[in-house]
Amino acid sequence: MDQVLSEIVVLFPSLNTEQQKAITTTEGPLLLIAGPGTGKTLVLVLRTLYLIKTGKALPSEIVLTTFTEKAAFELRDRVSQISRKLGIKESLHELKIGTIHSICEGFISKNLFYTQLKNNYLTLDDLTQYLFIYEHFNEIVGPPRNDLYLGKWKTKWSTIKALIPFINKITEELIDPEQLLRSEDKFVRNLGSTYKQYRKLLFENNRIDFSHLQTVFLDILQNETVGPKIKDKIKYIMVDEYQDTNYVQEQIILTWGSPINNICVVGDEDQSLYRFRGATIRNIIEFPSHFKDCKEIPLLTNYRSHKQIIERYNSFMQGVDWADNDGRFYRFMNKEVIPPEDTVFPDYPSVFSIWGRNEFDEGQRVAEMIKHLKDKNVITDYRDVALVLKSVRIESSGHYTEAFDRLGIPYFNPRAKAYFENDEIKMMLACFAMLFEFMGEHLENYPYRDYIYQGFELLKDYIKSPLSEYIQRRNAQINSLGEGQSLDITIGDYLYQLLAYKPFSRFLKEENKTRNLSIFSSLLRKFQQYYHFNIVTFKNKEFIKFYLFGSFFRFLIDGGIDEYEDPDNPFPKGHVQVMTIHQSKGLDFPVIIVGSLARGFTTQKQIDRTLGSYYERGLFEPEKRITDFDRARHFYVAFSRAQKLLVLTTTDTPHRTFAPIWEGLDQWPHVKRELLNAQRFSPKNQYIPKRSFSLTSDINIYETCPRQYQMYREYKFEPSRVGSVLFGTLVHQTIEDIHRYVLEGKFNEINSELIEELYNENYKGLIATGLRPLALTPREAGLKQVITYFNQNKDLMDRVIETEVDVSVEKDKYIILGKIDLLLGKDNKVEILDFKTQPKPDFNDLLIERYKRQLSLYGYIVNQRYGLHPERLLLYWTSEEIRDNALMEFPYSKDYVNEVGKHFDYVSSCIMEKKFDINNPPDVSKICKECDFRIYCSKEGVINFKSEDIL
Repeated sequence: MDQVLSEIVVLFPSLNTEQQKAITTTEGPLLLIAGPGTGKTLVLVLRTLYLIKTGKALPSEIVLTTFTEKAAFELRDRVSQISRKLGIKESLHELKIGTIHSICEGFISKNLFYTQLKNNYLTLDDLTQYLFIYEHFNEIVGPPRNDLYLGKWKTKWSTIKALIPFINKITEELIDPEQLLRSEDKFVRNLGSTYKQYRKLLFENNRIDFSHLQTVFLDILQNETVGPKIKDKIKYIMVDEYQDTNYVQEQIILTWGSPINNICVVGDEDQSLYRFRGATIRNIIEFPSHFKDCKEIPLLTNYRSHKQIIERYNSFMQGVDWADNDGRFYRFMNKEVIPPEDTVFPDYPSVFSIWGRNEFDEGQRVAEMIKHLKDKNVITDYRDVALVLKSVRIESSGHYTEAFDRLGIPYFNPRAKAYFENDEIKMMLACFAMLFEFMGEHLENYPYRDYIYQGFELLKDYIKSPLSEYIQRRNAQINSLGEGQSLDITIGDYLYQLLAYKPFSRFLKEENKTRNLSIFSSLLRKFQQYYHFNIVTFKNKEFIKFYLFGSFFRFLIDGGIDEYEDPDNPFPKGHVQVMTIHQSKGLDFPVIIVGSLARGFTTQKQIDRTLGSYYERGLFEPEKRITDFDRARHFYVAFSRAQKLLVLTTTDTPHRTFAPIWEGLDQWPHVKRELLNAQRFSPKNQYIPKRSFSLTSDINIYETCPRQYQMYREYKFEPSRVGSVLFGTLVHQTIEDIHRYVLEGKFNEINSELIEELYNENYKGLIATGLRPLALTPREAGLKQVITYFNQNKDLMDRVIETEVDVSVEKDKYIILGKIDLLLGKDNKVEILDFKTQPKPDFNDLLIERYKRQLSLYGYIVNQRYGLHPERLLLYWTSEEIRDNALMEFPYSKDYVNEVGKHFDYVSSCIMEKKFDINNPPDVSKICKECDFRIYCSKEGVINFKSEDIL
């Protein structure tokens, strides 16, 4: 056993032989087949640290990817914690840990020069991809023919919903749309032209979706100029959850890792869940075939579940016929998860069933069983119980949660798509209906009118109140608009003004209601951006109400919106967790209750039928077997989440697939309860990621105004107007572009004409993100600042080392993040420079002390990263026309750095302890003037803000 492994084993003496082998097998391709509860996360963490501790790689030379952000945060934090125990002194912040999407985005942002994207590109999520296609529907899809879009779908929204999976699949399978255009099938030809137009508009509008993030990064890797540079800097690649990767992700991993092929993939084909997102078990099954010498190590000892639970779900998987008619298997052969040999398991009913006469009875029995466990102290917290279902929408979970309500059992079900069922949201919808007069016949014919009528009913106590007066006055103002007139009010402004009045101002003191209202602000921001209604005008006032209710809210209510989930408290104490199978992946609980055993199970097959012949590899699994395969995989994931107790519940006979696990089970309450009652299940300590705080968007904002931090950062309200940041961002980005040209060896190409072109391109991109346009005078002033900066500093350009350098410092309880605008260096000397676009203040201004702290922390990080003492810490005020006047210099002092560290500890602790009270009101004329909450704060008596909107 080598020295480093010996040190690891001292810390983790329970590591088994296969785990140790997986940690130390570092060279060449490696497949780790990791069953549930087999410690794969720990193995990946220790393998990463083994590479660093043995000197095989620097942190910056290692890529570690996983499927979810939560899993990536857990990997990051565990690497950090264990590294200290192993005495590793290398700075780990350059480890590339994240989801495949986040890692792709990171490299794209650093290499925009080699893509069709520009600064300020926006990444579309599921909702905004819908809205983007809706925004450009006529250009992408075109008019209907015979009342059908693309010959198949009746309405725009149904077309978009059905079209997106086709678009994503074409992207992820790297299908050339020209092939589709040559098809004999008219629908396939239509798909080809639709896809080409979608992709064209995507890049023209500086947008990218999740699928294209991957193809763009693959293009970068395959670029002859920059690809080798990226590949040369990476020595080891590790990919978790490889069973849920798609074709383009496989190509990224294989391309990135070649020719050395130090690629380690970890996964379990039995736990593949994401076929609907393009994932295929083919990648993990066929991984060894890509190499001559791929090693395989099975991790099959389960340290999570009771022995009886393991035996039951093994029987379940073995009951499925995994072979096709030709004898080809779609599962690794002879694979069986086993309990640890040296563990003695207590004797009690660890697997049993609940069978209700109907849904009411089933829900009641489930609730009574959970209450029994709590009353008998088998569990100490309802949080240790998870109800896992195929879907948690109200129609699937309602009979359980209603029973929980009857028995007083709190529960947490944020993905029930029940956002619009909340009273505060119904009331807000009603207020907007009154503001824009979405009333009378329009409302009566509205399919979701009950939400608004219920909102009216909830507001009846406020008929004679300042809220009512405000709505009447604003409604009259809208109605009074004449030809060519407009109001300098955005739709989002109305929300923030409404929040200043009861009952909404009272809701802002309740966290859940505040979170829901924050989501509403985000939805309105998207409406403004994708429907292009920035301010209210005579011309658009009628259109706003019809598009807001008839299109936007109708689409959202129809599809459902998730409620807020707190990443710092994902499993609220005292609540039964109600979750989908997909949510449960990667988690475990002492008690797991699995339902949906008799419900229909469908799998998307039409896309493969339509496009399969165009895939580079063709189809893999036999179509007739896919539903059975996927049902088994989904419920295997659900069953294997259980640590101590697995309960299967139904009202009808379970599907035949479940016979091996269901048959012979005792039914609650007819189980050996005296044995169960004697158990004391240890509570599960769920992982909570370490908080990260940005110097600029967290620390500085909190110091400016704790209330602004609370609303914008903690609760994530979307600003209604963000024009004030445009000028500074525009100047910053264009100066960064100049530095990137220098780093690419293109200094000689830079002149005033190029700078103006870059400046205008950045301006266009920023406006496209929803920022308010600049007036001509400040826009011209910004360009002048950039050109002046370049002309004044041409002689320094050969000293540019890096631009926009991401930096971080890990503390015991949090991580602090920053970004250095510019690193200058020569002859082993380094200088740190930060740009400021506002007028240069007096040296004694309090703002200067804040910037000095920021620069000093950057100096400390640079000293740790490069081993160089920072020669100078500099602020550069771009509004100054002469360099000597623009520069403001600070000394680097280790003693001052220690003071800075204590200051950031204090501010971060205030944030984490939620100290958001305002003891010293900010300067109203400077800080509050552009803040959306100025009216709310004024009515609360925090500040004295004069406004006609305050009644």
